[in-house]
Amino acid sequence: RTYMEQNERRRPGDHVPKERPRTPASGPRAPRTRTGSASAREAARSVRMAEPARQPQTRRAPDRQTPPRRRPADREPDAQLHRGSGPREEVPPRQKKKAKKPRRVYNTNFGFKFLILLAVVAVIVLSMIIFFKVKHIQVILPGEETGEPAAYYTREEIAAASGIHIDDNLLSLSKATAAARIHAELPYVNEIQIKKQLPGTVVITFTEFDVTYGIQDETGGWWLMSREGRILEAVEEQEARNHLRVTGMPIQTPQAGEFFKPAATEGADMSEIAAKQKVVLEVIPALEKTDFVKNLDRVDVSTSYDLTLWWTGDRYEIRLGTTEELDYKLRFLQATLENADIQRRSGTIDLTFNEDDKVHFLEFR
Repeated sequence: RTYMEQNERRRPGDHVPKERPRTPASGPRAPRTRTGSASAREAARSVRMAEPARQPQTRRAPDRQTPPRRRPADREPDAQLHRGSGPREEVPPRQKKKAKKPRRVYNTNFGFKFLILLAVVAVIVLSMIIFFKVKHIQVILPGEETGEPAAYYTREEIAAASGIHIDDNLLSLSKATAAARIHAELPYVNEIQIKKQLPGTVVITFTEFDVTYGIQDETGGWWLMSREGRILEAVEEQEARNHLRVTGMPIQTPQAGEFFKPAATEGADMSEIAAKQKVVLEVIPALEKTDFVKNLDRVDVSTSYDLTLWWTGDRYEIRLGTTEELDYKLRFLQATLENADIQRRSGTIDLTFNEDDKVHFLEFR
């Protein structure tokens, strides 16, 4: 059937499709083959006509606008090259949420413990101030333990020089400071020992110098000196003669309690002065170990390399030379003085060992 015949059979309300314009190149259209019965096609047509026209669906906007995910900076395209009519809007970077800090938990027991500590400290300080005070000062004289006390100073002088008073704090008492005060005021004191005995006693024991030496200063005055070189006191020349004197080395004018210092005269060799000082500090302790030290009158150190000892009354002149092998020379001297032939004469005992290892005796004429 032709298209016109089909068009004549349509009812007035039927849809009439528009005829497509034909072009010379397209040629006649081949008739479309229909399948199915006419009643089935009519039923399908009536169903399509009865359906309402579909409205174009519009995309529903989201409830809230969320910024699009940003790509990494190295892969972000330029805003001017982005597809669309206008430049792409800059989206602020997503801010990271700060982690919540843990809530600080305070130890409520710390304050209580601190108060206990303060209370303990207060009790200790209070006990030091109230309970431990000096109530007694006990001074033990040299030789008192053996039953023969003999001392240059009395107990009252030692206690007063220490600077310790009754009701002083016993625990905070400085033993070194008290000993230094005694040494400064009492030059004859040699060794000091201070003990604390709870609850309130201070015990002071000391020794004094057994042998003292006389030495002359640069002005001609005489002083007494300990073996350590500490100046004890100023004395007259007659008093100085009762002690072993050190001659040939004047010292600077000192004060009691100071150590001696050789006086430097004009044009003097400072190395020689230092050598003399060393000789004195070496010879005196070595002489105290001998049995004849109390029979000596003076030690002459006019030169550090020619040390000379003088026996009391100038009976013997003992030449020791240098201080090398000093103990060996003093043992030889002890043996020489025990010789009966030497004891009947007076003269020079040469222990310098310059020529040989023998002791030479030259009698005075």
